[in-house]
Formats: sequence, structure tokens, C-alpha cells
Amino acid sequence: MDNNTYEIYEVQYKGIPIYIGSGKQDQRHKHVKSGKSHNPKLNELFFTDPDNILVQVLREGLTKEESLEYEKEYIQAINPEYNIVHTRKNKKVGKYWK
Repeated sequence: MDNNTYEIYEVQYKGIPIYIGSGKQDQRHKHVKSGKSHNPKLNELFFTDPDNILVQVLREGLTKEESLEYEKEYIQAINPEYNIVHTRKNKKVGKYWK
């Protein structure tokens, strides 16, 4: 694996998409099931009901820029409950978007 390849992943809880993320391929999505995520809601689920959490890689082999653009598009299309940036409930714009 090239250390400069990125992925987009989706976190489902009981079959419902709750979070979309991006990061280094084969590494970043592992934080979801570690209890050490930057997202407190994901950590809470990990400690209370880990058996109902599913992480799926949606796209891989991307550049960092591609992964950030796809992440934004997936978040805007799905509007997952646990995402903050790029959602309908919070119009905050990340540093890559104008």
C-alpha cells in the first residue's frame, strides 16, 4: 500500500449511516472501533453497543484532495447524524472549500 493513498468510509449503526470520514487508506477508519475517536458520539457507541457498528470503505486509492472532496459530497448527500462539517444542520465550511 502506498502511504499517500486515502479512503472514504461510512459508519453504520443498526444499518443506518451515522458518519462519513476520510483518511489514510487501511488506517483512518480503524479509529471508529477503538474508543479513541475525535468524535465523542462514536466513542459512546463503541463503549455501549459495539456489535451494532459497521464500518465500510466506500472508495479507496484516492489522493488526499480527492478524498476530501468525496467526503464532502457523501456527507452532503447522506447528511449523517454524527458528522458536523458539511451537513445541513451546520453550514460550517472546511478550509478546503470556499
